Amino acid sequence: MSRSFFNALSGINAYQGALQQVADNVANLNTHGYKRSEVSFTELLYHQLHDKRFAVDTETDSPLPIIGKGTHMYPVTRIYEQGPLQLSDRPLDLAIEGRGFFRVLREDGTETYTRRGSFYADSTGRIVTDQGDYLDVGFDLSGVISSSLVVGPGGQVIGFDSEGLPLELGNIPLYTFMNEGGLHKDSSGLFIPTEASGEPQESQPGAEGVGVIRQYHLEGSNVNLAMEMVNLIANQRALQANVRSLITADELKALTLLARG
Repeated sequence: MSRSFFNALSGINAYQGALQQVADNVANLNTHGYKRSEVSFTELLYHQLHDKRFAVDTETDSPLPIIGKGTHMYPVTRIYEQGPLQLSDRPLDLAIEGRGFFRVLREDGTETYTRRGSFYADSTGRIVTDQGDYLDVGFDLSGVISSSLVVGPGGQVIGFDSEGLPLELGNIPLYTFMNEGGLHKDSSGLFIPTEASGEPQESQPGAEGVGVIRQYHLEGSNVNLAMEMVNLIANQRALQANVRSLITADELKALTLLARG
């Protein structure tokens, strides 16, 4: 009977986490550059035995019985599908079409990566995000009229000075990873490389396997609201089933105690 309680408890915990993830996706429906995430589940005891390196194949002579004791939610998987490109009227709104990330530097020098290309020029001419992090490029916009900025698909940046003369400022590189799913997303929405993601590879936009930059555009969220509503209903019903299982186990326990009394 106790096993029924804990099976239900693990299911409630797992589907609460799944509902929280759906809520996070829906809340970021209009967040530029946001990448939706998905959850998956596994049998709890199988997961524990696998971590302890015990045999888990039912066709082998395992000394331990393979009996399920609930469910476990795997770490969240982020889906890096392309989001829709949305037209903008700002020259420093840059969208990536295809693979790749912009590299931005924090004040402490930490390297982070983002798909959100909404940039601004600060008082010193450096290109920054709305959080004050610096786009990692080898030039600034000093002496350049910001509204005259031209950014090509290959990352080439040209500006014009006050006399209307063109200035070749430099290039905006993009960075790719062997395993984008291994990136860690911090509290500010920026991505940080991990051992699982591999080291960032700097590339010219438009190179083989690398996306291009679209000026006057921002990448929208890749959240599909209809899909999230379906996931919401499915997870709610699964949570409801686990709660019902817990209540049933409690009622059976009560009947057992009454019979023994």
